[in-house]
Amino acid sequence: MPTQPGTSNADIRCGDYKAVGGKLLRVRMTVSAGSRPVIQALRITGDFFMHPEEAIEDLEQLLTGAPLDEAALRARVQTFFDGEVQVVGADVDDFVAVLLKAA
Repeated sequence: MPTQPGTSNADIRCGDYKAVGGKLLRVRMTVSAGSRPVIQALRITGDFFMHPEEAIEDLEQLLTGAPLDEAALRARVQTFFDGEVQVVGADVDDFVAVLLKAA
């Protein structure tokens, strides 16, 4: 995740969330500073299962540029889940929760 040392136009934020059933979701993201923060870059990890595995990168790309607003995040995560991906151990609510926790 790229950062620019010495600049104050972005914050690095982290959050952990345990989904029902005990699966961990972890997010680390760079967020623009200001009254309406936007995700500039993020990395999602955890002990959930996703097929295909590389689809997590698609979700990260889909969330890049999203405002840290529950409705906007939920819409993007739901779009991802409506696609061809299969996720075991976490759902839309869990991903939105970890993003908001990091916010």
